[in-house]
Amino acid sequence: MLKKAVIILMFIALFALGAIAMFYMQKKATSESVEATEVTVATKEKQQETADEPVYTYKADNLSEKCAVDDKIFCAVERTVKCTINPDMSICNKNYVPNFVLGQTNDVERPKEISFKIVKIKPIPESSDISVYTQSDCDTLWFGLCKGTVVYSLTSAHDEWQVTNIFALE
Repeated sequence: MLKKAVIILMFIALFALGAIAMFYMQKKATSESVEATEVTVATKEKQQETADEPVYTYKADNLSEKCAVDDKIFCAVERTVKCTINPDMSICNKNYVPNFVLGQTNDVERPKEISFKIVKIKPIPESSDISVYTQSDCDTLWFGLCKGTVVYSLTSAHDEWQVTNIFALE
């Protein structure tokens, strides 16, 4: 009789442990679902913010060295755009824009007007670098790097963002 009582108590204990484990797993899954929903909402809000971004236009005869917006990421992209138009500006430093932007070539006509709108800022996995996707337009071809979807690769250096590369998507 004692053996039956011990066996029944063991089954009850196992059943209770199983029920507790299932309750814990269900609670964890619910909290992970809430966290995933919060991340999705935050991502959509960030995408919404960039979807409402204005289009910024820069012309060779009206370039200012001051950044139009108080945002370091925006200013890094803007600096590269301005240096593409006029690489002789004092803000055009090879430490903050890709070298080819500053290159002087007679074969390729530099744009005299560039406009862009930031459409997405995407972190690069396992890195502190980011990619800034823009919808851009310009008045010349310039290596195909100022029309359509132009992506700026940025890295942070000395508390300032620098553009390390530019590429275009079709």
